[in-house]
Amino acid sequence: MRPKSTVLSFLLMAFALDCSAQTLADVARKERERQKRVHSPVVVATGATTTTTASSGSTAAAVTSSTPAGPTDNKGRDEKYWRAQFQKARDEVKKAEEKAQLLDLRLKDLNTQLLRQSDIYAREYRLGPEIADTQKQLDEARKEVDQAKKKLTDLEDELRRSGGLPGWAR
Repeated sequence: MRPKSTVLSFLLMAFALDCSAQTLADVARKERERQKRVHSPVVVATGATTTTTASSGSTAAAVTSSTPAGPTDNKGRDEKYWRAQFQKARDEVKKAEEKAQLLDLRLKDLNTQLLRQSDIYAREYRLGPEIADTQKQLDEARKEVDQAKKKLTDLEDELRRSGGLPGWAR
């Protein structure tokens, strides 16, 4: 009977140790944080400029506080700028496409009304000009869609020419 209780107590202790042990991911995360603290530069703000000093005590060149922290393109614009521009352009394309789709549905509805109505007066004098006006609006909306898509394409070209990272266009 004694060997069973010894084995059982050994298994319970092993389980308790296993539950309290750190995972490899936790250890790696803590080590990364420690290395960042040890090797990261300390930024001291004074007036309009900031001075960067490493933890070893050496002083680096003064950097203006308005510069972005991450990578930039040739003109000094960062990822945040480009993502905002692309989101704005995509929103314009979506808005223009939705407007064109709505006008297309309206035109189809008017044409259906024209075919179903038997009253010649309402059919020719009321629906005719309304159909023509809607068709004109639809053509303008399609031009707006083309312009918005062209603006998005031009923005992609500008990003490529300025040396920005391709992922900024997403």
